[in-house]
Amino acid sequence: MNTWSGSIVNNGSASNTAAGCVAAYGTKQVVFRFRGINFTFALSQGLFSSADIDTGSRFLLKILSQQWDSCLRGGTDGSRCPLPQTVLDAGCGVGVLGICAAKALAAMPGLVIRAQDRDELARAFTEYNAGRNGVPVDLRSNDLRSGAVLSAHTEPLLAGPPEAWDLILSNIPAKTGKPVLLDFIPRSASLLRKGGSVMVVVVAPLADLFRSRIKELAIPLLLDESSKEHTVLVYGRKETAPEKTRGALGDDFLQQWPCYLRCSGDFELEGAGYHLDSFHGVAGFDNPGEAVRAAAHLISKLGPGIFAGSTGKPVLVHEPDQGHFPVWLRRYLENAGQGDPGQMVLSGRNILALFAAWHNLGGAAQVVPAVDIALDRDALLAVSGKPYGAVFLFPDMVTSRITAFWEGLKALLREPGGIAVISLPSSAAERFDREKPRGFVRLGDHKRHGFRALGYKVDPH
Repeated sequence: MNTWSGSIVNNGSASNTAAGCVAAYGTKQVVFRFRGINFTFALSQGLFSSADIDTGSRFLLKILSQQWDSCLRGGTDGSRCPLPQTVLDAGCGVGVLGICAAKALAAMPGLVIRAQDRDELARAFTEYNAGRNGVPVDLRSNDLRSGAVLSAHTEPLLAGPPEAWDLILSNIPAKTGKPVLLDFIPRSASLLRKGGSVMVVVVAPLADLFRSRIKELAIPLLLDESSKEHTVLVYGRKETAPEKTRGALGDDFLQQWPCYLRCSGDFELEGAGYHLDSFHGVAGFDNPGEAVRAAAHLISKLGPGIFAGSTGKPVLVHEPDQGHFPVWLRRYLENAGQGDPGQMVLSGRNILALFAAWHNLGGAAQVVPAVDIALDRDALLAVSGKPYGAVFLFPDMVTSRITAFWEGLKALLREPGGIAVISLPSSAAERFDREKPRGFVRLGDHKRHGFRALGYKVDPH
């Protein structure tokens, strides 16, 4: 039986990956001040709020600082409320909330900060920014090493090993999906220690949704404060509610987190039909998307014979979204009498997308969280154990990484007969094709609605 935990592959040295990601995808460094401490944060065009620290996070941190000041002053009887010792930054982005909390609470003994985001690029930036600001970081182990304060993880909101938190912080992503947002409130409240609290900042249009859900569940609302654009809500643990079990993203994900399942449906590409479950937080839930359609049409046009030189070798699909392309590819090759492709490896930034594609392939794949195939080529080769026979790329072109993708392809496809298909916006595809290095021959291309799929083969000469 294929299991998710046995299929996901750690992508190697976190410190090197984090520095490499910032060098490749960092677009700006900004200075920020919180509770008298100066911070410097690296930002990325590929992550939320690429120009500056966003106003929602600023507003949440302002309210948080006021609460901590109140705790330190104490009440009229001289009593003081305790500051948090364990903090979860849910949906961390570049790590602003968790890192600010870590520095401000540095004197707390046994301080633990867990930062989580579904995006591998966010994990890397959070690790880098923590180290940049002097926060001791745990480098990809399951438990904080001695002396470490912050660990960063690629995982869905509130996932991870069972814990109870003093404080959960979240600048909650507005586009997460309504069912996930509604699930977040009771799930987060159930993960609090006695006396703990959840502090979320939401855009103004979502405030009433959160308020009504908190009221419906009889969860204590401790604070409700709004600016023109945002609302900060602080709520506590519902003492009479049973503790909810939770765990890492796993085989029983849909049983534990049914809110993520958007719909199930039947699809067809190039005459091959397939079934798919689609997930909130992953692109391509209504249809395969133009990039996938372009790639499928190109392969259909070239014919199954292009795979002759890659038979029995591992196949990589980078950025598989819901799994439309790998599921279709398997069905296409079966219909063509080619049988199943070889060992399937899925890579990409979004851990939810990787899980969705793995799930839709029936668990018949290995998974590598990866920002791109150049930065993570060593991890991709480690999981395959040998050069790939075919690589299919659907990159998110947030920065100009054309040369790096060719470097990754040269490393992954080292044997004659290997093929590569990349589908990307037409403007980027033209440059990609122009930079083709020696050793590859172009097999063909297909343009569709602003996207262009290009096929190449490793030249045996």
